[in-house]
Amino acid sequence: MSIVVFSIPTQYFLSNPMGSIMNQEKLKQWYPNLSEKDLHMMARCKTPETVMPPEEIPEFIWIPEGQFVMGDIFRNMSIKGEGQEDEIPLRLLNLPGFWIAENVVTNQEYRKFIETDCPNQLAEFLEQIEEFQEDAPVHSVIWSKAYAYCKWKEKQITGKHVSLPTEAQWEKAAGWHLIGADFEVGRKYEYATGDDVDYEHTVFNRFADCPCEVSKLAKGVNGLKGASGNVWEWCRDYYKYEFYKEFPHQLYNSQESKQRVLRGGSWANVKRRLRTSNRLGSSPSTRNDNFGFRLVMEPLTTGETE
Repeated sequence: MSIVVFSIPTQYFLSNPMGSIMNQEKLKQWYPNLSEKDLHMMARCKTPETVMPPEEIPEFIWIPEGQFVMGDIFRNMSIKGEGQEDEIPLRLLNLPGFWIAENVVTNQEYRKFIETDCPNQLAEFLEQIEEFQEDAPVHSVIWSKAYAYCKWKEKQITGKHVSLPTEAQWEKAAGWHLIGADFEVGRKYEYATGDDVDYEHTVFNRFADCPCEVSKLAKGVNGLKGASGNVWEWCRDYYKYEFYKEFPHQLYNSQESKQRVLRGGSWANVKRRLRTSNRLGSSPSTRNDNFGFRLVMEPLTTGETE
């Protein structure tokens, strides 16, 4: 697997320093459907002076502490099928820094967990995978097994919490551009690959009938691969349809319910499901061949919310 190397020069020092106000005219160009109230919220959003990681972790990308606006900024509610009511109202959140995996967990990685932690389940695992491709995302994993994988991984690492991402962490990492020069800093993108999907390297039902190897996927605005399409990704939160309305400032939904959140869309979904603000709730016991997961790491001082 590749190592994400952070070369510090200019791309790590942002043009919109902490405390500055975003240009309202530029915001109107980016988000023409936003109300004046929401534009004002966007203008208040502050970006960090630098996104330099406290340490480099192979295969993980550092998402620095700071504000972002969560929800359906693009307001395509007038277009049939675009934008859902559970994606509004917009929420201005301030997240602690965290690392997120460049790729979802693969068959090869998950097999090591099964062989080590629960070897009696190996035959069942190999049977459900059918055609075993080492580099393809693991799928058909229920939420509790995905979480168990995180805790297994945590035992191998010193000084970090390892878990599934909260949906706020996932959305910030997938669509709120912070690093590199290929996209506009401080801008939220509708898809993980930018204003539109990368049709050559994004896996959804216009082009696919199964998950694709992670090495073939497009990199997103912060370097995540496959955040739009390929497999849905389990998140830490419980799903609540009106969570944004009822808890506009809460970073994470720990209120127990019958569903957990998934993000990102999959090979089996239409394009609108690949939007970075799109949410899905499903029973944590669901085994689906388009459900997978990726990891986050948090400093021990952050604490874990699960």
